[in-house]
Amino acid sequence: MKKLLVGLFVIMMLLSGCGKEYWVLDKKRLNEEPAVRQYVNYLQDDKTERKGFKVIDIAEGKKMVVVSTGTNELELEAVDVEVLDDETIVTVREVEADSDETNPYILIGLERKNGGVRVINEEGEEYEIGF
Repeated sequence: MKKLLVGLFVIMMLLSGCGKEYWVLDKKRLNEEPAVRQYVNYLQDDKTERKGFKVIDIAEGKKMVVVSTGTNELELEAVDVEVLDDETIVTVREVEADSDETNPYILIGLERKNGGVRVINEEGEEYEIGF
């Protein structure tokens, strides 16, 4: 019985390390993170087309990556986050849409990050940082 419990514990520990490196924050929960809300409001109030991203510190020492399309003809989906030794790469999918938002965006929370953050689309095109 003791060996069974030890085996189950080891399996649980291995599986806990297999989780995603990110989550997508529902836009309805935007008010939970004031700094993120302020930046999103800036993106929506600013009438210029700003395609890019910004990394913002949020609760519990984590980071939120706000990625914007720069056009209301695209929306974004999170594809993957890869945490390497010297950088963190966020990959997004651009989906054609007729959005109601001035500058559609996605909120991607990072479980962890190493080095700088790069955001790319599925074609490998990089988004501009820190506007």
